[in-house]
Amino acid sequence: MTRRALLALTAAGTVAAERKNRAPLSRETLKVKFPEGDAVKLPHGATLIVVEDNRLPIVNILFRIEGAGPIYSPRPGVAELTAEMLREGAGGRTGKQLVEDAARFGATLFVAAPAIAETSTVDGSGLAGRWPEWFNLVSSMVIRPTFPADDFTALRQRWVVNQRLRVGQAATVAEDTFFHIAYGAHPGATIMPSREDLAAITPETLAAFHGERYTPGNTVVLAIGKLRAGTFRSEAGKVLADWKGGDFKPQLPAAPQPPATRRVVLVDRPGAAQTELVIGGLLFDRRDPDFFAAQLLNATLGGGASGRLFQTLREEKGYAYSASTVVNTPRFTGAWRAKAGVRTDATAESLAIILDHLRRVCNDPIAPEELDHAKRFVAGNFALQLEQPGQVGTLSYLRYRYGFSNDYWERYPAKLNAVSSVDVQAVAQKYFNPDRAHIVAVGDGARIRPALAKFGNVEAA
Repeated sequence: MTRRALLALTAAGTVAAERKNRAPLSRETLKVKFPEGDAVKLPHGATLIVVEDNRLPIVNILFRIEGAGPIYSPRPGVAELTAEMLREGAGGRTGKQLVEDAARFGATLFVAAPAIAETSTVDGSGLAGRWPEWFNLVSSMVIRPTFPADDFTALRQRWVVNQRLRVGQAATVAEDTFFHIAYGAHPGATIMPSREDLAAITPETLAAFHGERYTPGNTVVLAIGKLRAGTFRSEAGKVLADWKGGDFKPQLPAAPQPPATRRVVLVDRPGAAQTELVIGGLLFDRRDPDFFAAQLLNATLGGGASGRLFQTLREEKGYAYSASTVVNTPRFTGAWRAKAGVRTDATAESLAIILDHLRRVCNDPIAPEELDHAKRFVAGNFALQLEQPGQVGTLSYLRYRYGFSNDYWERYPAKLNAVSSVDVQAVAQKYFNPDRAHIVAVGDGARIRPALAKFGNVEAA
């Protein structure tokens, strides 16, 4: 065998080995069959959605109470503490008894009213064979909470401690400061109530808020899992039959207005080992047609280890342990953020790199190969959601709440696939302009203020 032939065989073997160790890529659009779940309104106003899913012997039951989230709170902390107190006692049971009974029925209970949310969340998840029993527990938490004074005092004290701890977390402070300057007078500006806010709240405050906002007319109850739709509707009709409520109709606050120019804000932490950076701005609400292009732009900039920011700031420069972007689009004006914790001595260059990446997506269309990768990344994450019944339930709820078509989630991958580089660039130019992006830095002011001053007038938080 000649030397040339031997080299050719070796090269062919190397290519084959590379292909063997590389996951095959499908160019076909993901096909989705999303389970059906029609909305049915009970006589007293609550809406029921049931999705039969027999893959696992479990049931998830989700209560979503419109108007009971922090966006509608009369003052910071009321909505959040009301939700938290639901599990401290309800329907003649103490908080401890609620947890113990749920465990006995093979279920777990969850409550929350997350920051910048319109709804409060009360969920139960457990064994399909015992769902009628633990459904009663979840329902009692929504309908008949007791707001015991001693448990409220303990809960409020935990929130005070958490507030102190939060102030000590630089990355959290950076995000909180960003929301404060981005949303201004809008309720979305407050992520965590202050100690003064918490001190002014009483159990009576929460009971009044609950009585006004936790009404059947503002509630969607979604059940997904191994159960019959007719059976659940019948049981829910009986369990919720005595639920009374007023006619409170939530109205979204006026939309925040994006600033015409950039703001640079410094939160001084003398001696800090690194600088926490958050750069971002306002977006649009979830129903905007720009949503799909924004998802792909987000994946390109900060989608995990393959994102441009991670590749540059960590892999190439070694300035940061992680770097990412986040896009939030609720039913009102959302926001995007680029985030990184960087070495103090690399603050100026790291910030310049992030702004340069933002400028590049505004000026240059994304290459077809990179856009294809982003599409696979976003579609793959969507496919993983469909493997979790609880996530499918949330998607079913969103389809109803946002007024999407019945086949919306089935068409979701195709809508992603239809986005072009021109579409992504247009969204970048409209919302991700680095000259209008807010910059928040939490770090050693004496060392990083000169670096920040290169990007605008530095304000002290």
